[in-house]
Parts: sequence; C-alpha cells; structure tokens
Amino acid sequence: MDIKTLQVENRRLMILQLLAADSDYSANDTLLQELLALQGNGVSLDVVRTDLAWLAEQDLIMLRELPGCKVATLRSRGIDVANGLAVVPGIARPRPE
Repeated sequence: MDIKTLQVENRRLMILQLLAADSDYSANDTLLQELLALQGNGVSLDVVRTDLAWLAEQDLIMLRELPGCKVATLRSRGIDVANGLAVVPGIARPRPE
C-alpha cells in the first residue's frame, strides 16, 4: 500500500472520530479542516469536502449544504466505523488503545 492511500484512509477515519467526539455528532467542513491540521493532517478545504462526499456516499455521514459551508453529521454506521466495530474498505481501522 502506498503512502497516499494510507493518508486518505487515516484522514477519513480521523474525520469520523472527530464527528463522534462532538456533542451533536456534527461539524462544518472548515472546522474539520482546522481540526485535521491540528492533528498533523493539514489538507485543503477541497480535499476535506471530497472526503465528506465520499463518506456520505458510503452512508456513514449525512451532508447538508449551507451558505459557504457543508455540515457533516455522523450516522450510526459511521460511529461503528469510528470505534472499529465495523470495517469499510477505504477507511483505516482504529488502533487498540
């Protein structure tokens, strides 16, 4: 597996975990971009939006568009993937603590 694939899979997992940690399981795309950067995964807003669209296609999040941003909300299956209870190809599995 190449480094680009590892980065994408880990970033998608991190997005799910960030949403799972939020009190209402939601965050907008710009906040997610900033949180990813704080965790060493700085990417463009376009990359974040592409990941969010992919996660929505997998039915792991709901995505709604507001003026100037997109808001992602975690679905039940997304929580399972974030916690390592379900496996989705294209998303890294969390490491045991």
